[in-house]
Amino acid sequence: MILGILITIVIELLLPIITGLAVALSLGEGRSKFDLLVQSFVYGQIIIYALFQPIFVFAILKDYRFSKAAMMFGALLSVVVVALMALTLIKYRKDLIRTLKVKFSSPGMWGIAALVILGIMILMSFIRTYYDGDDSYYVAAAAEGVNSDSMYKKEPYTGDPILSPYRYLFAPFPMWIAFISKLSGIKVAAVAHTFMPWCMILLSAAVLYMLSGYMFKEDGKKRGMFMFLTMVLIMFGDYSIHTPENFLLARSRQGKAALASFVLPFMFFLIYGIIKDYNDRKKVHPIRILMVMVTGFAGALCSTLGGVLCVSLVLTGALCMLLTYRKFKYPFLMAVCSMPCLIFPILYFVMV
Repeated sequence: MILGILITIVIELLLPIITGLAVALSLGEGRSKFDLLVQSFVYGQIIIYALFQPIFVFAILKDYRFSKAAMMFGALLSVVVVALMALTLIKYRKDLIRTLKVKFSSPGMWGIAALVILGIMILMSFIRTYYDGDDSYYVAAAAEGVNSDSMYKKEPYTGDPILSPYRYLFAPFPMWIAFISKLSGIKVAAVAHTFMPWCMILLSAAVLYMLSGYMFKEDGKKRGMFMFLTMVLIMFGDYSIHTPENFLLARSRQGKAALASFVLPFMFFLIYGIIKDYNDRKKVHPIRILMVMVTGFAGALCSTLGGVLCVSLVLTGALCMLLTYRKFKYPFLMAVCSMPCLIFPILYFVMV
C-alpha cells in the first residue's frame, strides 16, 4: 500500500514537474524556486494529458486491450520526458541553477492564510468521500479497464455489451484513472475518490497562482490576498451541484471537473500571456502558441465538448487581440493551433 501511494505521488506530482520543467524555463517567468515549481507542475500535467488523449482514443477505436494502450502511452511518455529532461540539462541548465539559487520569499500573512485553506481542502479530500450518481458509470468504466483489460466494452450499469461506445470513448478520462490504478496497484475507487481530488485541487490552485503573477507582478501582498479570496470562494462555492467548485471538491475524478477547474482556466492564462507578451515585446514566444494546441488536446481528454470550449475560448481571445492591435499574425496562429483538437468532437458526430 505504501509503495502504491508513493507511485501515485510520483505519477501525479513529480512526473508533471519533471515533464514541464523545460517549458517553464524556456518561458523564463519563474522568478523563484516556488514559481518554477508551480509552473512546471501545471505545464507538465497539460503535456501528459495531451499525450494521453490521442493514444487512448486510437487504441479504443482499434479495439486494443487496456494494457497495450497503457504500454503505448508509457513508451511515448518516456521518450518525451527523456527528451525534455535532456533539453533542460543542455539548453536551460544555467537558468535552472540560477533560479534554484534564489531564496524563498515569505508568503506573507495573506499567502499563509491561503495555504491554510488549501491544506484544509486537500485534507478534507482525503478524509471525506463524496458520492455522485455519475460514479456508477465513470468509475466503473475505469474499473473495467483494470479488471477486464478492455475499454468501453461493457455497459457499466448492467454489464451488458456496449453496442455504441462512441458517446464516451473520445474523452477517455476514466482510462487515466485506470492507468494510475494499474501502475500503483491501488483500487480504482480509491484512486478516483482519494488520490485524484488532491491533485486536481493543487492544479487548480497552481493555475490561479500563475494568473495572479500576471495581474499583480511582484506585489506579493496582492497575490496572497487574491489567492486567499479565491480559496475562500472555492471552499464555500458548493452551494449547487452545478458550480465549478462543486465539480472540483465533490467530483474531482470526473473529466468535467478537470476541464472546468483546471484546463479552461489554464487556456485563459495562455491567452492572457500571449496578449501580454505581444503588448510588452511586440512578439510572442512560440512555446505559448504551441501550448495552445497542447491544451486543446488536454481539454478534449476531459470531455467531448472540451475541445469545442477550448477553441471557442481561443477564438474569443484571438478576436480581442485582432481588434486591439490590428495585427493578423498571432491571432491567426492561435486560431490554427486550437483547431486540431476539434478532430475528436467531429469524429463523435460522424460516428454517432
